[in-house]
Amino acid sequence: MKKSQHGFTLVELVTIIILIGILAVNVLPTFDGSASYEAHSHRAQLISALRLTQQRAMQQTDPDAVAADQPYCHQVIFDKALNVARYGVPNRLDCSVISFAGWQPDATGFEVDKKYQVSFDIDGKANPSAVTFDSMGRPIANASLSLANNCLGGCTINVHSSVETLKIRIESEGYIHAI
Repeated sequence: MKKSQHGFTLVELVTIIILIGILAVNVLPTFDGSASYEAHSHRAQLISALRLTQQRAMQQTDPDAVAADQPYCHQVIFDKALNVARYGVPNRLDCSVISFAGWQPDATGFEVDKKYQVSFDIDGKANPSAVTFDSMGRPIANASLSLANNCLGGCTINVHSSVETLKIRIESEGYIHAI
């Protein structure tokens, strides 16, 4: 009499489970859309822009300009107009400029495409907001904005997407990091 075998061996079952695990790790994140990826990439770009502005503040300390009360402006402004979130340095010579009229994105600025629904704020306050650095790389107050919209003494910058909120922390002594 012949015995028939039905089912899978243990090796076959383990192999299938491993293949399903590999597919799940590689395929499932694509069903979330690109919003999560966009938030992470914008957070990384924003950290780079903040660090660049901070380094410029620490390197461009012209004593003649400071004595003449015309030092460079080392700040990053956050704004949202016409449903477009943006950040950048609208004017390096005048810290009272907090609008982006005529501004073109550069190494310290970016304009988010509307389709990604990414926005920024400092400690949950309404924009415009600003992070201004002194010659030691520490966040200070911008006289053109209320104290609530500044990063004086450290702050948390929120990067909002339709999927999650990512955070960037600027400590009172100038350390910038993702949390």
